[in-house]
Amino acid sequence: MSQKFQLPDVEELVVLYADDVLRVCNYYLGKRSQAEDAFQDVFLKVLRKKDSFAGDCPPKYWLLSVARNVCKDYLKSSWATRVGSFEQMSEESGEREDPAHFSSPLVTPSVDGRQQEDLYFDSMPPEGSLWDAVQNLPDAYKDVILFRYYCDMDNAAIAKACNITESSVRSRLFRAKKMLSGFEKKDKSPEVVYG
Repeated sequence: MSQKFQLPDVEELVVLYADDVLRVCNYYLGKRSQAEDAFQDVFLKVLRKKDSFAGDCPPKYWLLSVARNVCKDYLKSSWATRVGSFEQMSEESGEREDPAHFSSPLVTPSVDGRQQEDLYFDSMPPEGSLWDAVQNLPDAYKDVILFRYYCDMDNAAIAKACNITESSVRSRLFRAKKMLSGFEKKDKSPEVVYG
C-alpha cells in the first residue's frame, strides 16, 4: 500500500520550499527578475489548484513540478519574448546601478521580511560553459538534470514530477550526461558530468 501525503498550508509550503522553488525558476528562466515573478505565480497557482494535489508524492516534488510548468508557460508566452528585463535595459543603455538603490543580486528577501544570502545564485551563476550547455539541452534532458542535481530528487520522484517511467529517467540522465561529457573534472559541477 502506497503512502498518502498531505499538502501543508501554502504559508508552510513557502517557508519550507521557497529556496527550492526560486532555484527551479532561475534555472529555467535564467533572469533573476523573471524567476521572482514566476516564484510568486507558482504559489498563487498552488493556492488556486491545491485540490489537484493527489497525495501520491511528497508535497515538495509536486510543488517543484508546478514550478517547472509555470516556468515553461513563461517561456512559451509572447510576453516573455517581447519584454526585456530591467537588467538587460541597464546593460544596453550602459547605466550602472546605484548600490544605494538596489540590493545585492545574491540576496533574496526571506519569508519573514529579512534578507538572507542566496547561496544558490552565488554557487551557480547563470553563466559559463557548463551552464550554457545545460541550458541548451532539449527540455526532456534539462528537466531530469534539474530535478536530479539541483533539487536532489531520486529517480522515482523525478518520474512522478515529469510523468514518465523510472527507466526513462535513467535513460535521459545517461543521455544528458553523455551530451555534457566534454566538461573536465576541473569544472564547477563535475557531479553533473560524472554523477
